[in-house]
Amino acid sequence: MNTPSSAGWQQQQQQQQQPQTHVHPHPGETQPWLLVPALFTALTLVAAGLGYASSYLPRCPLWFSLPYLVPLGLTALAWRRPRTQAQRTNRIVAGSIGAGLALFCAKAVETVLMFLGLALWLIHGD
Repeated sequence: MNTPSSAGWQQQQQQQQQPQTHVHPHPGETQPWLLVPALFTALTLVAAGLGYASSYLPRCPLWFSLPYLVPLGLTALAWRRPRTQAQRTNRIVAGSIGAGLALFCAKAVETVLMFLGLALWLIHGD
């Protein structure tokens, strides 16, 4: 009995038996990732806050915190969508360097300011 209702039922059975394959529209691209950049962004902000709070910079003008743009820029690189596994590794490295640099950025700024003050004192004297 090959009635129209049984033919439709047979087609449904055949479709259910065939494995569902989803073709990625761009086979060269990797899947989007959000956990790693979000983790590095949070880690960079926490490290920058800890480094800034433990330095003498909170008593200085706000523009002394501008060097924090470098670690934040490195962390922002982690948000770009990687297309290969090597790019994903590079972005993980950039995010981790940005987080580490944010922790020591305030101490580096303090050191530069101390050497600059010492050099100006030696040049001009008392």
